[in-house]
Amino acid sequence: MQGWLLDIHPISRDEVCVWIKRKDGRVELEKIKWMPKIYVVGPFDKLVQLSQILSSKYDLEFVEKHIYAGGSLETVLEVKIPFGERKKIAKEVLDIGNHIFYRVFNVDLPSMQEFLYHHNLYPTAYIDYSNNNFKILDDVGDLDYDTSWIKIAYLDAKIASNSILPSLQDKLTELSLKIQDEEIILDFSEEFILEELSKILDSLDVDIIVTECGDSFLMPYLHHRARVNNVKLRLGRLDHEPRLEISSRSYFSYGRVCHKFRGFKLRGRIHVDSSNSMLYQETGIDGVLEISRVCRIPIQDASRYTIGSCMSSLQYYEAYKLGILLPWIPCRENYMNGRQLNIADRGGLILDAKPEIFWNVGEIDFKSLYPMLMYRYNISGETINCECCRYEKIEIPEVGYHVCRRWRGVVPRAIELPLKKRLQYKKLSEEVGKSYLRQIYGRRADALKWILVTAFGYLGFKKAKFGSREAHLAVCALARDTLIKTIRIAEESGFRVVHGLVDSLWIVKEDAEDEDYVKLIEKIEDKLKLPVSYEGRYKWIIFLKSKINPFKPVNNRYFGVLLDGRIKYRGIEARRRDAPLIVKKMQLQMLERLSKANTLRELREKALECLEIYREYAKKIVLGEAHVDDLIITKSLSKHIREYINKVLHVTVARKLESLGYVIEPGQPIRYVVTGGKCVDASLPQSCEVGEYNSREYLKILEGAAETILEPIIGQEKIYYITSKIID
Repeated sequence: MQGWLLDIHPISRDEVCVWIKRKDGRVELEKIKWMPKIYVVGPFDKLVQLSQILSSKYDLEFVEKHIYAGGSLETVLEVKIPFGERKKIAKEVLDIGNHIFYRVFNVDLPSMQEFLYHHNLYPTAYIDYSNNNFKILDDVGDLDYDTSWIKIAYLDAKIASNSILPSLQDKLTELSLKIQDEEIILDFSEEFILEELSKILDSLDVDIIVTECGDSFLMPYLHHRARVNNVKLRLGRLDHEPRLEISSRSYFSYGRVCHKFRGFKLRGRIHVDSSNSMLYQETGIDGVLEISRVCRIPIQDASRYTIGSCMSSLQYYEAYKLGILLPWIPCRENYMNGRQLNIADRGGLILDAKPEIFWNVGEIDFKSLYPMLMYRYNISGETINCECCRYEKIEIPEVGYHVCRRWRGVVPRAIELPLKKRLQYKKLSEEVGKSYLRQIYGRRADALKWILVTAFGYLGFKKAKFGSREAHLAVCALARDTLIKTIRIAEESGFRVVHGLVDSLWIVKEDAEDEDYVKLIEKIEDKLKLPVSYEGRYKWIIFLKSKINPFKPVNNRYFGVLLDGRIKYRGIEARRRDAPLIVKKMQLQMLERLSKANTLRELREKALECLEIYREYAKKIVLGEAHVDDLIITKSLSKHIREYINKVLHVTVARKLESLGYVIEPGQPIRYVVTGGKCVDASLPQSCEVGEYNSREYLKILEGAAETILEPIIGQEKIYYITSKIID
């Protein structure tokens, strides 16, 4: 039987369901006997004693594995474990050995990922299954793999609710199902709607259902209403009784508190919750499928995992192939004195730009610089300062570390495929003529970019199984050295560097043309042997100053216009997630007007015209004509409500919701509109009508956004004058 691998999931203690979609559209289910494994390490005589204790319950085998990456093979005890019992049995083993004699490995390796590793499979692979064996008929490195066989439906519901937020007790009034250009509306009675939904999903042969808030509400709600109406609801391709409890957790990642709900997963059909998937929000279904393939994670899991968990799966797969065991709790102790820490822990190189207007500036970026350095220099937790190469030549500048020459690290092995594919996707997206293909290649490249960025970040993460603090610092040292060498090459070629940021440079040379910048890039690539991209040449670019210290710039906060007409901006309100839509619209309109300027005089003239844009938006707010949707501010709690002392607007909204019976956890987004008079308050968008908002507060926000764009060109006075006139 040949077809595409759609879904896998356990069905019993020792059996896995594999769903394969054939070319004729039929979906076949194969049940395969298989069990996950853990490995126990300890003195051989103690392992023999343990095997005698466990042999009556579990299948055991003594096997040869690498306990450490790069280490020699050792005899360990392999224990086959029923699904869902890994951690319980691992704790029993540790208790038997009094937490002294035994160490356990592969305990937290997700079982379905292990199944994919074991059979060398990946979701959406085109496979042949016969005689209980899988044969892969395509390649995970393919760029133009077929996804046209996947049928995607977007599910939404209308609920009759008198409250601000719907509840499980509210009646379902309508369901809509969008498939390609067709929309199916189901209404009438709840019983009819729910019965028809299952039939339509089957008749249309839907493979992926995309929802908004499906994990946190919609899916449990539909099943609850089915029970109330005594309707058998089946959203997957296999009957099973779903767990309807809604659970979630908050976690801290890259300086932000995030919140995720436990996935409501289907069987034989894929459910993706767009609001519970950062990957889907950033890269769409194309990015989710790409990460699922490359990282060998079931699609429903890949859509909900953090990028770090997806990237870790790449490393686990490489370790699995090499026979390297995964420690349950990595234990690495790093010691540095103050002098060593001061030298090594310096991050990336940043050259501050003067907060002013620059002309004819070229921007050059290294392509995936940090992952490229990790790959090229063999940087991994086990390769830095290894014992086998301690007397070899020092390779890492500044910090004096050395890198293993005898062992190819797990991390460089893992990032090789995403590095290669991302560069190829970027090239294809620039060369291909069809817009829909450009979009697909771009989304896949963006998804892999997240993986590569996280691969560097995880090197220094204390729970990373193949990372170390020294490995993280080594990459930073190499990146600083690379940027310094690049600056030297640019200056020797007659260019002046106006700004540098980690892996990017903004350089200028009087009367330089695009050809001059391209020749410089070729020279850099030839000398450093690293890929560099030319982002383009700016007609003008403005680097913004700090609002706290006007003589100091803010890194990665700028806007400008390239010669081809593209507008590029970073760090301003138009890019901020919490800025209301009215602010973003105003700034983008201003930037569009400014983009027509070719000289400093024209730029100032266009800036004066932008004052009229600001005046129009301000009038709309003052006259109560701004639409509620344009005024919504989105923020999230960074801690529990009870931990806040000061009166903060989004916390006020969270407290209102709590009084209505809705619990808001840290990391959950809160959408509100600023209301009230002198005593500023906030309300949920659903409870506001047009004109019911605090105009002074929104004028203040609008004024700040106008100042961001116009103050560097014409100063503050004219903006303040217009604001005061409108208020009067």
